[in-house]
Amino acid sequence: MSLRAAILGFLRLEPTSGYMLRKRFEGSVGAFWSVTQSQIYRELHALEKDGLVVSEREPGEGKPDRLVYSLSKRGMVELDAWLRAPVEPLHLRHPLLLKFVLAAELPPRVLDDVLAKYGDSLAATRAEYTARLSMKEIFSLARSKREATLWRLSIEHGLAWCDAELAWVDKARRELRPKRGRR
Repeated sequence: MSLRAAILGFLRLEPTSGYMLRKRFEGSVGAFWSVTQSQIYRELHALEKDGLVVSEREPGEGKPDRLVYSLSKRGMVELDAWLRAPVEPLHLRHPLLLKFVLAAELPPRVLDDVLAKYGDSLAATRAEYTARLSMKEIFSLARSKREATLWRLSIEHGLAWCDAELAWVDKARRELRPKRGRR
């Protein structure tokens, strides 16, 4: 439901094409939600079939025509219901933790390298989140101060998650480091 709801939410902001929806994803929620162009179009077709969006062909001056999608009244009702529904706690499926639990037979240096590389990727993700906080092109899309605050808080959530993960990686590496004088 999340992709479906996200598309409905973006179409509430303004009618747009599938291509521009992808740009909106990348510019706003791309830090914590990824989507492919084919997923967007597949979902748009399903939403239209279900009567939640409508499309209109816009002539392309010198370019191919494009379909512009907009939210229907039924789509607005479904989006509002989704926004009001309680959120279930996240069920964590973490590939690193699965590897970690099964890594007892790995040489310590190999496991440390896995943790170090994971930490490096987290640091890069954290840097992306930090950069997003100062990106005017993201926040200029907000229709109100409240909306900009919600977007900022979602990015700050990503930063807090990265900080917690990085702290855990540091702790795990310290605790698993061979003690001097031991083999």
